[in-house]
Amino acid sequence: MRKVLLAGVSLGAVVAIDTACAEETPPSMARTWCDPYKDYSCLDPYLGGDFFTRLINYYRLEWGHDGPPADPKAPPSRREYWPATPETTPPMPFTEWPYGGTTPIGVTRPSSVDSPLMAALGNTTAGQALNDSHIQIYGWIDVGGNLSNNTVRGGNAPAAYDYNPNTVQLDQAVIYIERLPDTVQKDHVDWGFRIAPIYGENYRYTTAYGLWSYQLLNHNSNYGYDMPMAYGEVFIPQVMEGLMLRFGRFISIPDIEAQLSPNNYMYTHSMTYTFDNYTNTGIQSTLAIT
Repeated sequence: MRKVLLAGVSLGAVVAIDTACAEETPPSMARTWCDPYKDYSCLDPYLGGDFFTRLINYYRLEWGHDGPPADPKAPPSRREYWPATPETTPPMPFTEWPYGGTTPIGVTRPSSVDSPLMAALGNTTAGQALNDSHIQIYGWIDVGGNLSNNTVRGGNAPAAYDYNPNTVQLDQAVIYIERLPDTVQKDHVDWGFRIAPIYGENYRYTTAYGLWSYQLLNHNSNYGYDMPMAYGEVFIPQVMEGLMLRFGRFISIPDIEAQLSPNNYMYTHSMTYTFDNYTNTGIQSTLAIT
């Protein structure tokens, strides 16, 4: 019988700008202007003019808060008759009950300004074009490691995500490009999409046969790339309380875990999830009846 001792740790950060958050004191211009959490109108002057200044200042602004300052002119994010958000983040990796395979109906609105990257691009021509189209770009880099008394490559298997013993590895570098459909309104058909390329060790858990699968099946490469999500969505609010059609490749419908780091409770995963199908490709419909 083989004994395996595992100790895993995961270090994740959106676009990996941890160093930008090292200072707890706000930038000097924040003292010149006002607190954007108290007066949203001073957010843009607080951020500054050039890309990197705005990026760093946005990280500083969010440091110690649950999220970005709320735009008082933003429309409500949920229909009036739907219950309040059931979860908070943190500690949960989600705010809505995850039922898989669809964007939550009655909750989402198109947005493009709630990530540091989009805030940094906000005063540029490209950023304004993305904002006008309600397209959001964001991502993260996730690094992890483990200690084990095993020495053979793959010796920690069937433990997922840290199957190579005594390694520090790039788990995943991910970019999301997406537009969320407006599922709160009920007067027009709306649309959305998501493209999410991934690179790192975790590609082996999203691989689908025929889609760049030669990296794993032919070469057993430690690092590789994949596209676990590439789909479009159409929301039709006139059908009962809303019909969502999703077509393309997307994260598998069952389970509460997912391959993407922010959606997980722990660094390691359940043994059954190691062998599940990780993505589905096709068409799926979700209908809100009442």
